[in-house]
Parts: sequence; C-alpha cells; structure tokens
Amino acid sequence: MVFPNSEKKILHVDMDAFFASVEQAANPALRGKPLIVGGRKNRERTVVCAASYEAKRRGVDSGMSAQEALRRCPDAAFVAADSAKYLYVSREIFRLLQDYSPQVEQGSVDEFYLDITGCDHWFGSYEALARHLKQAIVRRFHITGSVGISVNRLISKIASKLEKPDGLVILEQDAIVARLASLAVEKVPGIGSSLSRQLHLSGIFTFADLRQVSADSLLSRFGKVGLWMYAVTHPGPDHDSVSEYSADAAAPKSVGHSYTLPRNIYQEDEVRAWLRLLCEMVAVRLRHQQLESAILHMYVRSPDMAFRGKEHNFKVPTSDPACLYERAVRILDIIKYRGAIRALGVTARRLSPAARIMLLAEEQRRSRLLQAQDAINDRFGDWTVHPASVLGVT
Repeated sequence: MVFPNSEKKILHVDMDAFFASVEQAANPALRGKPLIVGGRKNRERTVVCAASYEAKRRGVDSGMSAQEALRRCPDAAFVAADSAKYLYVSREIFRLLQDYSPQVEQGSVDEFYLDITGCDHWFGSYEALARHLKQAIVRRFHITGSVGISVNRLISKIASKLEKPDGLVILEQDAIVARLASLAVEKVPGIGSSLSRQLHLSGIFTFADLRQVSADSLLSRFGKVGLWMYAVTHPGPDHDSVSEYSADAAAPKSVGHSYTLPRNIYQEDEVRAWLRLLCEMVAVRLRHQQLESAILHMYVRSPDMAFRGKEHNFKVPTSDPACLYERAVRILDIIKYRGAIRALGVTARRLSPAARIMLLAEEQRRSRLLQAQDAINDRFGDWTVHPASVLGVT
C-alpha cells in the first residue's frame, strides 16, 4: 500500500562482494579471511571473478589474473565460482525483499530495486525500514548488503555505493547535489571509460562539473547521451520507476534475464555457456507460469556500454531451454558481434498459454524430462539439476 502525497522513495540493495560473501557464509572457515573466487578451478589459468573485502584491501580486484591476485595476497584462500549457488541465493533474497514492498525489481544477480514510497508508515521511518531489511538479510543468509535510498533508481544506486560495505545512505532531494558534488563522473552508473575520457577532455571530472554544463551544450557534444547526463545531475522523482511484483498479477508481457559479467569475455564457448544459463533461467520462469514464447530477443553489451541486439519471431512457441538456446545462438550469429562482451540479456516475448499438444514421441519425452527437472529443483533447490553446458560459466 502506498499512501497519498508521499514523496517518491526508491531503495537500492547492492550486496557486498556477493560471490565471495556467499562462499564465506557457506564455509565458516573462510569468514574474516582474504578470499579469491576464480573463474575456473585451475588458479594458474583463470581470472578473479570476485574477492572478499579482506582481499580487496590487499589490492585484489575483479578481472585481475588469479596469479597476480595471489602475488598481492599470497595467503588468500582460492575457490572456483559456483554460479548455481549464487543464483539460488539471489532468488531467495528477491523473495525476502517482497516482504518490504510490492514493487521489487532485480537489477542484476546482486542488485535489487524497491519502490518503498509510503512504506515507512509500517516501520516509523525509511531508515528503520532499511535497517530492518539489512538485518533480515544477515539473519537469513549471513551476508551483508549496502542500501541507498533516494528519489530515483540511479541516485539510489549511487547512494548504495558511497559507504560500502554494509552501508546505509539516504539522499533526500535537497541533499543530492551537495553530497555528490565531488563524485568522479566515471563513478556514475552508465558512464563508462570511453565516455568518461570524452568528459575529461572537456574539463568535466566530477558530478558538480557535469551539473554546470547546460542541456543544450551536452546535447551538441554528446547527443542523446548528453541529455541523459543532464537528467542524471538534475534528478527528479519521475526519472524512472520500479516494476510491481504481485502473485495475482496478470500474465507478463515478457520474461527476461540479463547479467553484467564480472569481467570481459571473448571466447565463443564462454559466451555460449552464459547464454545457455540465461535461457535456462528464462525457461524455468516460463514453465512455472505455464507460458510459451514465440519471439526471442537477445543483446550483448560491450565494455564501453554500447548495445547490439536483435529479436526474431519464430513460428512455434516454446518454453524448452534447449530450444530457446538454439534460437539465441541464431540471433547471436545474426548480430555478428566479435568484440569483448561485458553483459548479455535474453528476453522471451509474445507469450501464450502452454497449451500446445505434443504429437512427436521425442517432444513428449523432452516434456517429461523438463517436468522431472522442475520437480527435483522445486523440492531440493534451484539448479540441483541443470545442463552440463552451464558449467562453462565463469
């Protein structure tokens, strides 16, 4: 319930060193110690997917080669990334957050947005709500998250990163400009290395510098991105919104998953492993809602924030992950992007009830197999059973 005349309040939860924290929670012997989560088991030939804060303070960071990380922090423990474990915890956090707002949206595997406008009524204040939420995450998962609260999604995301780890920052409308004045432009989500270099060449280094430039000037120099940057430094409550979650809501118009990778990836087999994982996630949600999809959209994002995406309309709707994956690969081939990839996304559209009759014996066998997989995962936890191809995900 949102109360009338309430000022817009968006809460952003950013989990602290998520992969490493989940590993430390699962293995008490790792808690409080430097930990490196590698993409693969072989520490000699992999990169750092995540590092605990104990390792970060020693100079270890995501994307660094594991060899370099271990030179900087030789006493660090090393574990291989377990994607299924992180996705399971992420989904459970999402479910917990629905107790705090009917409007919850997942930004990535370790980031969540909540529209908490008016929800302070139940806790006495927005700060009390945020502290209760943070404590609930700690009690349930034994990991911490940093929280930012402000007038829109982007500013709340920035706020959540100001006092990590385990931070809580509330930025009221009249305090945003002063608090963020010295923030480097490259720290603003959406301003990547290429754009920040262009801003630096124009003498723009901080949030305050960017705010001083007129909309017309930013438009002439940077096009539509310039207008977006102007909106960022002149934030208001109508800048964006959060999708509403409801168990009784009407059938969705689309089902999608995307993921910002912990590092740039180049190898085709690695790209396809991530693509298969995303298709599995989309397919599970389709089957749980008894839906099928005829249109599939996929995109890739390069490290400089440029997007390349296409969609295709297929004659036969499906909720089979293998079929969705085959379609996604076809679209990937059409896109013909061959550079570094930092993010991938898959979205199923033109949804319809799963009422198609399986005539072929192979289709019937495949349908029974998926039903059995869903039953096992529903009983014993997500990703108890999953395709071997997703093991290539790092």
